[in-house]
Amino acid sequence: MDTILLVDDDEKVLISQKDLLNLHGFRRIMVSQTAAEARRILDDNDIALAIIDLTLHEESGIELLRWIRGNSTDTVVLVVTGASDVSIAVECMRSGAYDFLIKGSDTGRLPSTVSNAIAHRRATMENAHLRNALSRAEPDHPEVFHEFISTNPVIRRIFVYIEAVARTPDPILITGETGVGKELIARAVHRASGLRGDFVAVNLGGLDDETVSDTLFGHVKGAFTSASGARDGLIRKAAGGTLFLDEFAEISAETQVKLLRLIDAGEFMPLGSDAVHQSQARLVFATNRDLQHEVEQGVFRKDLFFRITSHWVTIPPLRERPEDVRPLLEHLMKRHATRLYTEPIAVPEDMVEMLGTQTFAGNVRELEQIVVNALIHGSWNTEGFRSSISSGDTRIGDADINEHQIAFGATLPTPAQAVEAVLREADRRFPNNRSRAAAEIGLTPQAFANRWKRMDHPDPGSR
Repeated sequence: MDTILLVDDDEKVLISQKDLLNLHGFRRIMVSQTAAEARRILDDNDIALAIIDLTLHEESGIELLRWIRGNSTDTVVLVVTGASDVSIAVECMRSGAYDFLIKGSDTGRLPSTVSNAIAHRRATMENAHLRNALSRAEPDHPEVFHEFISTNPVIRRIFVYIEAVARTPDPILITGETGVGKELIARAVHRASGLRGDFVAVNLGGLDDETVSDTLFGHVKGAFTSASGARDGLIRKAAGGTLFLDEFAEISAETQVKLLRLIDAGEFMPLGSDAVHQSQARLVFATNRDLQHEVEQGVFRKDLFFRITSHWVTIPPLRERPEDVRPLLEHLMKRHATRLYTEPIAVPEDMVEMLGTQTFAGNVRELEQIVVNALIHGSWNTEGFRSSISSGDTRIGDADINEHQIAFGATLPTPAQAVEAVLREADRRFPNNRSRAAAEIGLTPQAFANRWKRMDHPDPGSR
């Protein structure tokens, strides 16, 4: 929370200003009746804003202003002057004051001017931080991005940018084609933010208004026919952490209004309740849609667009970073070989070269399917893939897998391992909805939790 310093030799004025600012939510306020004491406070504390009366007894407020500008460059200064001192106030503006208020007549402007001054300071400091951070070629903490496999210079610059903005409270928008790894970047944002709460992800694509509101905001008992009890939404579950809203651009105009309020005021109401709750979650958004075009078409609110685009990254598709194909192949091979209980298969050099020329409409997700198919066959069908390039079909052989099939490698798993694979897949698809995950595989939530515990994992519903 930002600290404000009030400097005036009139104690009654200090009390009045402090009470007014407290009333408007400014709690950390220090006071001083002399310039000398103000200097000591400024030396010993991180003061965001100093509000200085120009007519101090010992020395003029403009002298204190100049001292602050020379010694405490991050502190923003407002000057308070009598009606006859406007020319001096103008001089103060030239000396580095943010604004001036006329004593008595401008009292009502004090809270809004203070808000604007503090916002100006934050923006100035953030811009300076960004300029410094973005001058680096690599992130300071590359381990934050370990899930996103890339040596591409554009991606590395995105890492640097994410690291620079991750600790700000503002929303982050991640755009890019399907399968480029938007959720991996969102997870990196969470790790880089230093937030201690959970990372909570939800896909809003195709959900109706009531389901979206219930999922995000929760509901109270009796909110709808089947609401036999209250339930917290994901915003509550992400308190102190990050809420990732994937495919959010598909929401209706009504839900867009709710999101706008959530971003602007940090407020939301559970379904069936008129009680306002405060959000403590950081928001990260992702979409594969052209939001600017949808704003122009009147499909997406312009004001919401501006709120979510203060920090915006676009992940380039895999076809624009062919140098990532080899490291991705190696990474995906190791990962899926473990999942399918089989040994990794060496990737032939000519296969790497052929894959490096593909358009990859499905991006990394499509490359992942190619790796899975190779593991199922136990070898790379290089000739088959070469002959399919001309038709634009990147499938290898006839081992295409649909969403209802389970893929295993050359070595079959034990029954227990097969059950574990199904449980893992259900949890992966519905990471924040244990009831849905259980229902998808024909189990009750309690049975799902019991089987999960026998795998020596924490209950997915508690994550």
